Amino acid sequence: MFPADDPVVAELLASPILMRLAYVGAHDQPHVVPIWYRYAEGRFTVVTGPRADKVRHISQRPRVSFTIDTNRPPYHVLLVEGVASVEQVEGMAPEYPDIVRRFLGPGADTYLSRMEGRVKRQVRITIEPQTWRILDFVKRTPKSLS
Repeated sequence: MFPADDPVVAELLASPILMRLAYVGAHDQPHVVPIWYRYAEGRFTVVTGPRADKVRHISQRPRVSFTIDTNRPPYHVLLVEGVASVEQVEGMAPEYPDIVRRFLGPGADTYLSRMEGRVKRQVRITIEPQTWRILDFVKRTPKSLS
């Protein structure tokens, strides 16, 4: 079971730090994109537009990786590998407003009001974590530093 209650993981999941989602793109090249996300019930969810390159590539190759990490020492890092599923959603995905509010804070309602009526379809990408590593650079460090 994914360790959402681990102190490092809980801190990262509660923060407004973007996920850096990695997938295999065109010509078998790796791609990494920063993206807003939601964690709930053991799964990570991102919402994007239907024409985003990641939709097509993740649909074809659903194995993904991502990191959520701090940028100041001692670094806290969550590294996850998982399997993604891609689902088309008519209109705005129900979880999207909560994701926007989490990352934009007070500016979210202005952003969402501009999106209302313009969003005809979105894509929900749900990631089931398969493996993970947690680093805090105090007790849990990369193997290369051991």
